[in-house]
Amino acid sequence: MPFHEHIELLQFFLAHREDIVERIEGVLNAQRKPIEYLQDGSLLSRHFEDCFFTLTGITHSQSRLRGRLEEAHWASGFRPRELPGLHNGLVDPAEMMIRGFHLWRHTRWPGRNGRLRYAHTLFNLYVIRCLELLSMRLWDAGSGSAGDRLSQVQGVLDQLWKAAPPDQPVLVRDARWLIQLAQSPATDELGAYFEVAEEIAEAFSPEDRVEIHKASARMAAGHLRSQIRYHSLKKAVSLDDKSLVLSTRNSNALDFALLVHDLVPLLEAYEIAWQSGDGQKRVELADAICQGVSPDPELFLNRVELLGAYTMIEHLFTATERDGHAVYTAMGTRHVQLLQEYESRIGRVSKPLYEDCPRFRPAAGAYSPYGVLYGFSTDLIEHMALKTLQPDTVTHLGLEDVFVDGD
Repeated sequence: MPFHEHIELLQFFLAHREDIVERIEGVLNAQRKPIEYLQDGSLLSRHFEDCFFTLTGITHSQSRLRGRLEEAHWASGFRPRELPGLHNGLVDPAEMMIRGFHLWRHTRWPGRNGRLRYAHTLFNLYVIRCLELLSMRLWDAGSGSAGDRLSQVQGVLDQLWKAAPPDQPVLVRDARWLIQLAQSPATDELGAYFEVAEEIAEAFSPEDRVEIHKASARMAAGHLRSQIRYHSLKKAVSLDDKSLVLSTRNSNALDFALLVHDLVPLLEAYEIAWQSGDGQKRVELADAICQGVSPDPELFLNRVELLGAYTMIEHLFTATERDGHAVYTAMGTRHVQLLQEYESRIGRVSKPLYEDCPRFRPAAGAYSPYGVLYGFSTDLIEHMALKTLQPDTVTHLGLEDVFVDGD
């Protein structure tokens, strides 16, 4: 993928933000359009991207980049699974237009200022979507250039919010959170997740790697907690009901396995902070680790010997030799090594973690409304973006803030 050319293209879009937003507002001015138009995702997506790619001054080579990031993402194993009747994919401005149109049809259609405000939000969402896809191309040219590419993505993200109007929510600030966001849609080719995990382990500085794992552990655990809560309500059983716990374990091998891959480097960093007396770093890491194990603390803390069974994805981790004997694949060997390291590290730091855990106990009678509706990371981004449809409503909450304790 021509990474640098995509960075330059996004910078071109940012330099022409006002022109593009005016064009998007024109697409949103659809009060008299038929209902079929207002619900046609493919058509709206084409009209929306035309606002970017038909700008005066865009070159032929830049136009040819249209759609290439998405194609590369799907080709690397992240094609979203078809879920009839449900949106399953990265944040999609066309889908967000459909939701906006639905709200306006049932309330009141906004004037130009209201449409411009939402047009700015859709512009932000499109740039974030592109940056998510670019975050999955950080290591394409080798691990040696991944850190520099990450800095370029962060630079574009900073530019995006610097030029955004003050009434726009800063949806995500840290480019290191984009990698997990890009992997949030449900897919069928599970091996791609572990290939990315291996790239992360080799491509970044220790600081960046820890921050990526902190973001991944928090978002993956949040997804699992929301899933458990959903099934708890659906079945009318308590969160610690045995059947609910077992069904969760039996259906989440991928998420549990990926949590192990995130928790091992976090436990390593936590142990170093504990032994060196770095109290602030210790607490920050304890926060991420506690969130990571929270979907099933019994399994991750008390019955660690069962983690191997509940995280074993056989078609990825095992193979059969010619003589019929089962062996681990390279991916399986790495996973088993991480399981062994997890068991060793969680045992060594269990005492200080136990001391730190009460810091993160939920306040009595308080809860996060975002935690109630959270399914996938993309859902949070979409929900915060939809707040700009409400007149005189300004939220400064970003994705990272949802997973941080305190006010």
